[in-house]
Amino acid sequence: MKIRIPAFVAAALVAGFAGTPAMAADDAASAPAPAAQTGPSDAVQQALDKRVKNVLDSLEGIGTPLTASMFSAEFNKQAPAEQVQAALKQLHETVGSCKLAGRVKSPAPNATAYLLDCQKAFIPVEIAVEEKAPNRIESLLFRASFWRM
Repeated sequence: MKIRIPAFVAAALVAGFAGTPAMAADDAASAPAPAAQTGPSDAVQQALDKRVKNVLDSLEGIGTPLTASMFSAEFNKQAPAEQVQAALKQLHETVGSCKLAGRVKSPAPNATAYLLDCQKAFIPVEIAVEEKAPNRIESLLFRASFWRM
């Protein structure tokens, strides 16, 4: 017969033992390590912002259409710019007009996520660019939409 300990009792036990010498961490070992730079550099973040604006403008049908030169060679092998442009047109027909709602900080050195606020849904977008100029798009992912009620 198994004896189950309620979760709040287990949490109390762990909290109670944490202060004992057997469970206490060495102060030197628990000191925070110096913060290493995580996430995109300022230059790469500017490139990410520029590229997501290119994608958003293309989604909205304004500005310059997406071209192969905006994407890395590997990306172009997977999905040519014309295919991406067609997918964006289909997305626009589905969710309506969109604008940037915000950006999520990323620990990746060349990627970040954005949230698009569209007429019919919110769409998370993840984008990565090359770390060196001209910072072509290496990946572009539209996550599942959160439909408006």
